[in-house]
Amino acid sequence: MKAKPITPYQRLLESAQKFASEVEYPHTRLMWTYPKEKLNTGWHLADLAERVAAAAQIGYDVKLVNSNGSLQVFYVKKMPSRPWDFK
Repeated sequence: MKAKPITPYQRLLESAQKFASEVEYPHTRLMWTYPKEKLNTGWHLADLAERVAAAAQIGYDVKLVNSNGSLQVFYVKKMPSRPWDFK
């Protein structure tokens, strides 16, 4: 049985769906949490600055989220560039 050829429109649709999915649901990873009970103790922001710089080098942004008074630090994959067929 012969495989059905992929039309240019189908190829464009698949490319658009993949791009939209990567933008809508970026890869996110929880890296650590600053517990609520310990927020008033001396946290060194230099450590956080180094981790933010490292995240940028590997293609991630850093996002801080307040979760019931604790701070959670997430790495979020940067948005992909537009596919060439959308430019």
